[in-house]
Amino acid sequence: MERAYSLWEKGLSGSHHVWGKVELDQRGKVDMKVFPHEKYPFLNKIGKIFGIGHLDQQIRILFNLRNFDILYSPYSKSNTKLLLFLKALGLFRKPIVVTIHQPFWKGKNENKFFRSYSRFYILNYTASIFLSEPLLDKTIKLLKIPEKDYRNKFSLAQWGPDMTYYERYCVKRKSFEECDFFMSAGHTDRDFETLIEAFRGLDYKLKIFCTPKSVPKTLDIPPNVELNWEVTLSFDLIPYYQRSIAILIPLKYPMYKEGCQGMTSLQDVVSFGKPLIMTRNPCLNLDVEKAGIGYCVDMYDVEGWKEKLKILKENKDIWNKMSDNSELTFKETFNSDIFAAQLEKVLLSVYKDKKE
Repeated sequence: MERAYSLWEKGLSGSHHVWGKVELDQRGKVDMKVFPHEKYPFLNKIGKIFGIGHLDQQIRILFNLRNFDILYSPYSKSNTKLLLFLKALGLFRKPIVVTIHQPFWKGKNENKFFRSYSRFYILNYTASIFLSEPLLDKTIKLLKIPEKDYRNKFSLAQWGPDMTYYERYCVKRKSFEECDFFMSAGHTDRDFETLIEAFRGLDYKLKIFCTPKSVPKTLDIPPNVELNWEVTLSFDLIPYYQRSIAILIPLKYPMYKEGCQGMTSLQDVVSFGKPLIMTRNPCLNLDVEKAGIGYCVDMYDVEGWKEKLKILKENKDIWNKMSDNSELTFKETFNSDIFAAQLEKVLLSVYKDKKE
């Protein structure tokens, strides 16, 4: 997180990647400090042996209990496993507030022991902020959590992009005539293979930005598709976002893993006032078709992708309307200020309960 904050300070990344800290600093009611991520790497190697990620950070937190009132962890399970275990034993008494953007059950909810374990796990957090109402509802239903147990623990917050991007990029977006390619960037659960097949034979250009681990397995890449796994910083991607016709979010995952996949890329869609086409994901809080900012296609649907690509490439009026709606969505319902307001409300409520 300190790297994300450092990138924001240098103007290389949006504040939303620091998950509310920047906006809370500006609001002035909550003093949030970024706890260093790693100091003793060997502890993390030991943690991996026992299935505990980020053990180094968690141990150092135990030696800094006097320096904070609430522990806020935007990635919940990934770096709170030890602390939550100690909390269950009554040995860690600080409140823990987390955001939830992925499912807790991982397809094993029919196993009574696993379901009980998952329910016990999530209810040990002092407060859980879900980034999607469908994900919240799904969690309650699949883990069979009684209302009395989650009523004062679960809440919703719409995570959205840095509002400073609005004037900088969204309002000053390029015209339809200035945009000459489609682009897709990301790495989690991406289905670049289906996307490449959709562009095969089309007279449109596609630029894919991925990581070395998410490079598509397709061997015969058509000449109109360009792969890049070297450009990874948000700042370096800005010129490409500005000149893109639309942002494409192809996804693939088993249904038990269905969570908020594609959510980070949605930040880029509205930040630059762009239309989008994405694989349908009912767990996201933003219904892109209802909001009028883009189209959804079914998983692995090559023909569906081709159909929607042609519409956006050949219909300037539709493109302009979706771009306007994307900008409006950013301004009114999907931004960092809205997220920070809800986060602040939760943190202040937890702090009040702690003092009482």
